Amino acid sequence: MPSTYDRIILAYKEWLNLLGYSKSTVNSMPRKVQEFFNYLETQKIQSIQAIEQHHIKAFYIQQKTRVSLNNGKLLSNSTINGYLRNLRLLAQYLQETEQGFLEVDIPNEPKTTTEKEILTQSEIKLLYNAIDEKTTGLRDRALLNIYYGCGLRSNEGVQLNVSDVLLEKGLLYVRKGKGYKERYVPFITTQKKDFEDYLNYARPQLVKDREVEESFLINNKGRKMSYNNASKILKTLQVRTENEAIQNKQIGLHTLRHSIATHLMQSGMQIENISTFLGHKHLSSTQIYTHIVNEIINA
Repeated sequence: MPSTYDRIILAYKEWLNLLGYSKSTVNSMPRKVQEFFNYLETQKIQSIQAIEQHHIKAFYIQQKTRVSLNNGKLLSNSTINGYLRNLRLLAQYLQETEQGFLEVDIPNEPKTTTEKEILTQSEIKLLYNAIDEKTTGLRDRALLNIYYGCGLRSNEGVQLNVSDVLLEKGLLYVRKGKGYKERYVPFITTQKKDFEDYLNYARPQLVKDREVEESFLINNKGRKMSYNNASKILKTLQVRTENEAIQNKQIGLHTLRHSIATHLMQSGMQIENISTFLGHKHLSSTQIYTHIVNEIINA
């Protein structure tokens, strides 16, 4: 790679560090940019000023048409989008540092029907390990148990009341499911212990408003947790893992639901039972996870 690009890569990594990206991200993100620079070298493009729109387009097409060294298949849309995100970030860096201008005028690839972001069981474990020892940590563990362990939808979790957590029966009572359909969701012994710890030790310290006395999940300001509050907690845990694979994924609360459904299917649970667990009205809604598991097996 030309020395000009070497200097840019080093400065780009420092820029990412100043923006607050984790160490693993600072080390990993420039790799796709370096692939772009390597491509430019093959085209005898020796400077940023010499890069034209057709060079960017040609690099994009190269990624679209090449196969993965891991599975021998064409790169997935999400991987292609990862290249585009990195090129846009490079363009931002170059513009802010007045080193040049890149126009990355290429839209993201659409997600396929079965292309849901899924976390592996190892990645889920890393999220749990990222929880701190503070009072809010007990709350955050309860939150992961609700959205991953019990597979609740985003709104179902924040609408839970204390009385909906039936500790002795090992059940969550979902009063406000999709289409106003109620259901009971089981949880295991370790999750019961986490719920008890949160209710006995953490939640009483968090509650500051009598109006939220019934709400199960409480935010840092002592009020009923909102969807945005819960999403930010998950994002914080994602960053704390300092794991490149997790940080490159666009995850949200629903990702945890997709993940537990996939893991249950991988474990051999009957699709009808998974459908009941998730609160699906139609079995066809659950069958999508059959396709996801097949894609994982064949990857």
